[in-house]
Amino acid sequence: MTAQVTGQLTAARRRIYEALVAQPKRHWTVRTLAETLAAHASVKDNAVRDTVNFLLAQHLLEPVPHHRALTVALTASGEQALTVALRRATRPGEGG
Repeated sequence: MTAQVTGQLTAARRRIYEALVAQPKRHWTVRTLAETLAAHASVKDNAVRDTVNFLLAQHLLEPVPHHRALTVALTASGEQALTVALRRATRPGEGG
C-alpha cells in the first residue's frame, strides 16, 4: 500500500473508495463510477478517471477482459487497502 492510498483523502477520493468498497465484486467503467457518484458535487469525472488510473497502477484495481470500454474490478488486496485507508481517514486526528 502506498502513502497516497493510506494518506489524507480528498472528499472526491473518499467517495470513490467508498463506492468501490461498497460493491467490491462489481465491474466498473469510469462512466458507471462517475454516474454512481454524480450526486456528489465534489466528485468530477476527471477525479474518477485519475483515481481509476492510480488504482490500476497500484494493482488495486484490475482490468476485466473482453469489454469494449476499460472495465475494472477491485482486487482482494485493493478492497483491503481501500478499507484500511477509509478507516484511517475517519479516525479522529488522522486523515482528512
